Amino acid sequence: MVKQRYSASKTRSQGRNAWAVTFRHPVVKKDPRSSSGIKVRRGLGTPDEAEADKLVDEMNILLGDESYWSLSQKGRAERQFAKVIVDAFYEPMVADAHLDPWKARDEVIPIPSAEDGFTKVLFLGTTGAGKTSLLRHLIGSHPEKDRFPSTSTGKTTVSDIEVITDHEGYQAVVTFFPEGTVRTYTQESVDEACKAVWRGESDEKVVKELLNHKEQRFRLSYLLGSWSAQEIQGDDDDWGFDDVEEDVEPTAEQVSEEGIYPSVEERREMQEKLSEYAGRIREIAESAIAKVSEEWGEDVLRLKGEDLDLVLDYFEEILGKMPGYDALIEDIIEQVLKRFDYLAAGKLRRKGKWPDRWTFESADRDEFINQVRWFSSNYAPAFGRLLTPLVQGVRVRGPFFAEALGDTRGLVLMDGEGLGHVAETVADVSTHFTSRYQMADVILLVDNAQQPMQAAPLSVVRSVATSGHQDKLAIAFTHFDQVKGVNFSGFSDRRDHVLASVKNALSNMRTTVGDSVINSMEGHLYNRCFMLGALDKPASKIPKGVFSQLNALVDFFRSAIEPYEPPAVAPVYDPASMSFAVQAATQEFQSLWNARLGYQYQESVSKEHWTRIKALTRRVARMGGVEYDYLRPVAELIARLSEGISRFLDKPVQWDPHGQNEEEESEAIDVVRSEVFQSLHSLAMERLIQEHLVDWSRAFERAGRGSSYDRARDVRNIYQTAAPVPGIELTPQSSEFLSNVRELVFDAIENAGGKIITVRGS
Repeated sequence: MVKQRYSASKTRSQGRNAWAVTFRHPVVKKDPRSSSGIKVRRGLGTPDEAEADKLVDEMNILLGDESYWSLSQKGRAERQFAKVIVDAFYEPMVADAHLDPWKARDEVIPIPSAEDGFTKVLFLGTTGAGKTSLLRHLIGSHPEKDRFPSTSTGKTTVSDIEVITDHEGYQAVVTFFPEGTVRTYTQESVDEACKAVWRGESDEKVVKELLNHKEQRFRLSYLLGSWSAQEIQGDDDDWGFDDVEEDVEPTAEQVSEEGIYPSVEERREMQEKLSEYAGRIREIAESAIAKVSEEWGEDVLRLKGEDLDLVLDYFEEILGKMPGYDALIEDIIEQVLKRFDYLAAGKLRRKGKWPDRWTFESADRDEFINQVRWFSSNYAPAFGRLLTPLVQGVRVRGPFFAEALGDTRGLVLMDGEGLGHVAETVADVSTHFTSRYQMADVILLVDNAQQPMQAAPLSVVRSVATSGHQDKLAIAFTHFDQVKGVNFSGFSDRRDHVLASVKNALSNMRTTVGDSVINSMEGHLYNRCFMLGALDKPASKIPKGVFSQLNALVDFFRSAIEPYEPPAVAPVYDPASMSFAVQAATQEFQSLWNARLGYQYQESVSKEHWTRIKALTRRVARMGGVEYDYLRPVAELIARLSEGISRFLDKPVQWDPHGQNEEEESEAIDVVRSEVFQSLHSLAMERLIQEHLVDWSRAFERAGRGSSYDRARDVRNIYQTAAPVPGIELTPQSSEFLSNVRELVFDAIENAGGKIITVRGS
């Protein structure tokens, strides 16, 4: 008889009568590189041993049958097993796949609504476009004195930052990434440091790989301090532009007031710790290299090309099995947790040892900002004490007003990570942002006027158009002061030059999103473009013309929550042609991923390196994520479906009543589009992620020679099962998928007041 891979047992703590069930979870993992699931212990609520045995038997049935290992099967399990068993098995999966820190922040500072007189503004823009600089001016934050939120020329804002402008005292809530996420980032950083040893790099390069994650989203340097050759060698920095950065070193007054900067002795201790890490990493990597060479039967350091790719995959696989690896990770995590000991204010709530959220209130603005900067700063002199990389989101509320703009209370300004500079024309906006379209009153695209409407901003405009939220869109063009040329005689010429890029972008989208949408956008979007410049300077040094545009922008924010009169006309649809829209959308989605996975050629889409496909599977299987960099399957499926369905919705067979104006008809269709777009998020998440958590986990766990090809095949199979292309002869899978989409669209049409002229299911 074959032994069951996963099994449960009953236990009872000393001094307690009630039994508990313990088991290793087959889907949710603690260690990102291990096939061993997290250990779950759940009370059974009974002192009766026979009843406990029965419940444990039920758990063993769940653990032994992979058909239950998906969130979509929870309802089926509830019909078969006791609630305590079902909850014990599925709750860890829900927590892993649906972690929503917004709810944790809402418990402390709820987001006010339009009924309360607040306008919710969602900021979107590429890295470096100036989103956070604009936010600073809207809340009256001084770029040198306050430095909140943080800005720089590189990626700075990697967490959500939400500022609620109100008239009373200051309040903050900060939520943190789960331990599993931080642990995964740490392990990936250690792996990259080990690869630096493989390449023969110096200790300095090894430590820099450790301190700066390759995604530039997680930086251990903020927590552990930065490597400093001067600390060891005492040499001068030949590239210290002292005349450019006047306030790099903190003053004695700053140190005493803020208590945030490490002392010279602390910096030396951090340097010694990093030197120790370099030695341990080198020892681990060299042991792994020796093991791989022994198993490969040759000196693997000599390999190149595809052979090198294969051996590096295996090298990464066995690193975690090397003596000292786990101890190093635990040491780093322990050092990370020690940084919370520096917090002298506010209340820190933990789940076990791991920080869950931090809250703080103050009537004093300076004290408040000084405390919040622990969680948002990127100020180099404070490296070694900053908690910024651990922060998922910061929400603050208080009288954040800019004097030059008057009373700006009643705004909810939601900033976040930049969209990135993605070369791929198929790049789509992350679901992290698109899922917020519905709740936002204004979607503010912040773009660089020097190079307007590149790939990332275009993807925002396209997604807003097909989502039915076009009336919420406004564009703030920053760096307008840098738009120069002998052919520009003044403001109007420069503005026309920038707006021409908007006109061209909209024109190119006609075939994608439909004529009526573009016609509607062209009618009003030009009046929602605002030209801004010199936002990196204090308010006192900004020209009056910029402030006139800022005031116009704030006026637009306020007008966004004025009472809305819904259209009195309803579109009527014959859904017969919708199957073709779904077919085209899924075909485009499948072709894109077939090209990325190496199964077919597609112009402008390159085959992804195996490390990136593996990183995507790791994000889904181990971190509860749905994307990696611009690899965003959920967002891409939503985008393709919404574009196809948008074109279908653009052409109702008739209107009820007849004879309404074109603008009102366009508004009525937009209501349907927004309903469809929001519903597509849950559909895509369920079909691509939740129903295939086991498959994503299996793909990530592929190991050994040829594992990259097996992993690509696994991912392709997930997509073909989750979003099959409906053909002339429908398979059971494609029939079910098409039925799901049709039901979703029918509900959206009816919820928006529209009508279907055929019977459901026909």
